[in-house]
Amino acid sequence: MVKIAEALHRRWVQAVLVLVVWIATATALKGVQTQELSTATDSPFTAFLREVASAIRGNRADSPIFVYILNPLRAVISGFIEIFMGVLAVPAKGDLIPMLGWFGAMAVIGLIVYATSTLRMALFSMFMLLLCGMLGMWLLTMETLAMTIGAVVLSLAVALPLGVWAGLSDRVMSVLRPWLDLAQVLPTLVYLAPLALVFLIGIASATIATMIYSIPICIRITAHAIKSLREGPIEAAQSAGSTRWQLLTKVQLPMAKSTIILAINQTTLAALSFVVIAALIGAPGLGKPVIEALTIRNVGDGVVAGLAVVFLAIMLDRSTAAAVNRDKSGYAAAEAVKVRRRIGLAIFAVFTVIAIYLSRFVLWFAVFPESLDFREPVADAANALSEWITDTFGFLTVTGSEQFTLVVLNPLQNVLANSPWWLTLIAITALAFILAGRTVGILVFILLALVMGTGLWNDTMLTLTMILIATGFVVLIGIVMGVWAGRSRRMELFLKPFLDAGQTMPAFVYLVPVLALFGPTRFAAIVLGVVYASPFVIRVVADGVRKVPKETVEAAIASGSTNLQVITKVQLPISRRSILLGVNQGLIFVLAVVVIGGFVGAGGLGYLVIVGQSKPELAGKGLAAGIAIVLLGVILDRIAQGRPQKTRRGVH
Repeated sequence: MVKIAEALHRRWVQAVLVLVVWIATATALKGVQTQELSTATDSPFTAFLREVASAIRGNRADSPIFVYILNPLRAVISGFIEIFMGVLAVPAKGDLIPMLGWFGAMAVIGLIVYATSTLRMALFSMFMLLLCGMLGMWLLTMETLAMTIGAVVLSLAVALPLGVWAGLSDRVMSVLRPWLDLAQVLPTLVYLAPLALVFLIGIASATIATMIYSIPICIRITAHAIKSLREGPIEAAQSAGSTRWQLLTKVQLPMAKSTIILAINQTTLAALSFVVIAALIGAPGLGKPVIEALTIRNVGDGVVAGLAVVFLAIMLDRSTAAAVNRDKSGYAAAEAVKVRRRIGLAIFAVFTVIAIYLSRFVLWFAVFPESLDFREPVADAANALSEWITDTFGFLTVTGSEQFTLVVLNPLQNVLANSPWWLTLIAITALAFILAGRTVGILVFILLALVMGTGLWNDTMLTLTMILIATGFVVLIGIVMGVWAGRSRRMELFLKPFLDAGQTMPAFVYLVPVLALFGPTRFAAIVLGVVYASPFVIRVVADGVRKVPKETVEAAIASGSTNLQVITKVQLPISRRSILLGVNQGLIFVLAVVVIGGFVGAGGLGYLVIVGQSKPELAGKGLAAGIAIVLLGVILDRIAQGRPQKTRRGVH
């Protein structure tokens, strides 16, 4: 009896008991009080939001808020982005080409990259852009690049001052932190519907959505850069009588320069990732052909557009990363190197001027030549490869998907979505109490009640089903591959290009091959989440394993421990914090992408967000689905963080 009582005090035993009771009761009450509604049926809350959306559309021309604030803001942002569009992508009235033809634009970009990094990186960047043109995507690539540059400039104008301020003041950071946390939890699709409603579909709403996604990343990294500076130089400057402004501009910002450049790098990649998705609300560029390919399931065209996105992402990532590395290494410190670099820049500048001239007055250099366009052969090859894979490995793609759905997905869905809503609410709340403590348990109960209030309980549980399964695979893959990479330098080098590509590619790009392989199914959405989230978890776990002190590992080996014992008894326990961080962030990444899985027939909240944007009569459901996604994200984030660490008390 004593042993049973002791076991019942263990959290994992309590959690297992809750799960057993939950599954047994859900099986007995399957199909009862599930709160399932058809897509066309409104709940009181979604009907209210539909009326609100209709009122906003009707008052856009008369309301003072729109007339004097929102409409002018929309015009200013659109005008700002159109400046970059006019330079790179959109011809002026009466002209046939933009300000820069393809050859001039490529040369200008190469010169900018050379000025901030190296000649090799400039040539590499130009080659990546050339590949985009050879895919028949030059103008669309330039539209995406113009949108990205404009959004990054606006994001940095807001984020850098706030990041510096937050780095200097803990009070400012405490005010910003809840908003930064919310922006991190919020899936990207959630921004789109309300912004399109307020600012209309087009460049302005897409740019604002991109800024909302990008700004928190820049603020966090910039604040970290300021906070982590060495105290010695700062104290020396203060003792020399420097003012606060002099201290900031002459000491702190120069010392933090390389990390701030890293912030610009991450902001740029985030902006590019979102600009592609923002095609849903009228953003021009490469997102359009991706959406069209998904709509008609044209694998070839989708792959072509996706490759162009990848090449552009690699170009932006490598060029900005090279700027960071050049700053850290003190490049061009020697006088002879400085002279050679200045000569090289001067020669490249002359070449750029010639290229601009040619792109304005010679047709071949102005419009990307058709002789270099290989779009159709690449699309045909992608279609042929897709057909061969589905024909040859249909037993894995189609049959495997069907079996997985029957054996794993449907049973979990029966417990979460096809059982009484009150049973699921009580069970999830109980698990939150056990795993994360009383405060989180109460919060989870309140948030689940709010989900119920949206009228989208069943759709939320469908989404949660896919998230939990995808997260389970992400954690398993992340721990196994992360430990392997953390222990083996060879494995780390082997995985690096795949992890780099996985973290550089926008999530939208994964949709095309996943849809081609698995069709429009819930399983496809799960695969999408696993592919997108796994690289981050692998990297975090590998980093944690590498940081385990070598002395500890050597001591375990010397005592006769096997490799498995070293991993399970030493490396995994010591790197526990990294693993928990990976699980938490992997969960958030999966949530963001499973929602996008509405494009591949996953159903649930993501589907409602998408149809709510395209059909005014379903606008209420789309907005309510966005709210439910936010609530679900906060619930998962707080439970995944677990119990707060407490000071250990003595035993009485």
